[in-house]
Amino acid sequence: MPFVIHANLDAEARWAGGALPARVAERVSYYAALAAFLAHGELSGDDVEVWVPAAIDERRLTFAAGIYPGAPPEADLVWAPDAAKAANDRRLATRLAAEAGIGVPGARAIASVDEIDLPGPWVAKAPWTTAGRDRCHGDGAPTGEQRTRISRLLAQFGSLVLEPWLPRAFDVGVCAIAVPGLAGQVSPPHGLVTDARGTFLGIDLAPPPLSAEQRARLEAFVRDVRAQLPYAGPIAVDGFVTTDGQLCVCEINARFSFGWVARALARRHGIEKLGFSAPPPGAHVLVEPRGDGICAWMM
Repeated sequence: MPFVIHANLDAEARWAGGALPARVAERVSYYAALAAFLAHGELSGDDVEVWVPAAIDERRLTFAAGIYPGAPPEADLVWAPDAAKAANDRRLATRLAAEAGIGVPGARAIASVDEIDLPGPWVAKAPWTTAGRDRCHGDGAPTGEQRTRISRLLAQFGSLVLEPWLPRAFDVGVCAIAVPGLAGQVSPPHGLVTDARGTFLGIDLAPPPLSAEQRARLEAFVRDVRAQLPYAGPIAVDGFVTTDGQLCVCEINARFSFGWVARALARRHGIEKLGFSAPPPGAHVLVEPRGDGICAWMM
C-alpha cells in the first residue's frame, strides 16, 4: 500500500472562507509535491502518493511520486489538518509572543483601517495566509488605495494583525512537535530566505547567526509555546533579528512547513538549502523552471 500524503497547501485559504485563485493553486501544487519527501521510512518515490490542490505537469518534477489533484479518501499524513485552524491564527501567535516578551514591538490586532496610526513602515496581515499573500504594506497614514485594500481584507477576515515593518538582519525558523503537556522534538534553528518585503524564497539549514542568548530565548519560546496551542502535531515558529539585534517572533505555523521538507531532504540527500527562486549553478533542480516563476531546487 502506498504512503498517502494530503499536501493541502490551500488549507489557510479555506479556513479564511475562500479559495485560492486557479493560478495560485497550480503554483502551490508544484511545491506541495515536495511533501513526497516527508514520507516515513526509506520509501521509494513509487511508494508515495501526494494529493495536491490542483493538477500539475508531472514532467516538471525530477523525483518520483504519484501526484493526484484533490483530497484523498484517507491519508497517512496531512500537511495542515482542519483541527489546526485555531492554532494557525496570527492573532494567537501575536498574543503568545507578546506575553513571552519576544513579539514584534507594537504588533496588535485591528478591526478598522482607522486604527493604523504607526508613523513609519508597517504591514497588515490576514489571520490565515501563507507566502506573503493577503497583506498590505504601507508607510505612515494609509493611502486611498491602501485603505481600500485593507477594508476589503477586513470585510473578509474581520480583523488583521498590524505590525511595524522593522529593518531585518536575517530571518529564522524552528521546527518542532507540539504535544500539549509533554516534551517533544525541537530542531535546531534554520535560516529563512526572504525578499525585501518578507516573501518566502527558501530554507537555509546552515545555523543562522544568532547569539547564544538569542538562540536560547527562541528555543525556550518554542518549547514553552507547544503546550499552549490548541493542537498537537508539527509546528514551525518563524521570527527575525532586526539590524539593531532585537529578536522577534512573528508567526506560529501549526502544520508542516518547508523547513520540515528541507530537513527531510537533508536526511536523505545531505543538502543544506531548499530554494524556490532561479536555481544557482550546481543546484539539483526538483521542479523545472518554465518561465512562469515556478521552480524548486536543493543543494
